Amino acid sequence: MTPVYGLTENGIKKTGKDPRVLPKTVIYDPELSATLPVGMSVMSGMNAIAHAAEGLYAQDGNPVMSLIAEEGIRAMAEGLDQIIRTPDDLGARSDCLYGAWLCSTVLGNVGMALHHKLCHTLGGSFNLPHAQTHTVVLPHAIAYNASAAPDAAARIIRALGVKHNSAGGALYDLAEKLGAPMTLRELGLTEADLDRATDIALSNPYWNPRPIERDGIRQLLQNAYEGKRPN
Repeated sequence: MTPVYGLTENGIKKTGKDPRVLPKTVIYDPELSATLPVGMSVMSGMNAIAHAAEGLYAQDGNPVMSLIAEEGIRAMAEGLDQIIRTPDDLGARSDCLYGAWLCSTVLGNVGMALHHKLCHTLGGSFNLPHAQTHTVVLPHAIAYNASAAPDAAARIIRALGVKHNSAGGALYDLAEKLGAPMTLRELGLTEADLDRATDIALSNPYWNPRPIERDGIRQLLQNAYEGKRPN
């Protein structure tokens, strides 16, 4: 659904866009996903939610993409909640594929920010698994940006259908309820890696709704390493 590609060279992951990457046809068939393990379904779904969540505060965002992003988060979260109880529920898997299409549409049309930069750093330089890393980092990155993007935070909370005043906390609770990994530690990162990960993430300037500050990013990664729930 997207013209986005990623290349990792010498331990650094870089992304780009090119129309030649975009598939001519995408087939969404819930029956093909019926035997996808629940854990992989959950982490893939959280990865998709990350695309929509960052699209809500994208520098080049627009009202249409925000509507699509909010609906994508809602559909994916509701579908995943059913899949963990009934893995072969084709209706729930249809909801997830609908959500996946919406979330990927957002990714293909607007830019990403801090969350994706951190995940590319952790995946490209420390070889952490892609979807799991997105799942763990997402609540903390959204919490970091919430004060600078209050409308995006409110839309995330509304899409998840919870009575929270913390978008990061709501995403953390969703991941925990779904049985997803909650810490960078369990993905294989060591505490000694956190300083280097911070340095790599800060090495190339990029847009983010909240200014990128070393102490704040270092604490974000520490919280994700320990699995501390954002307030």
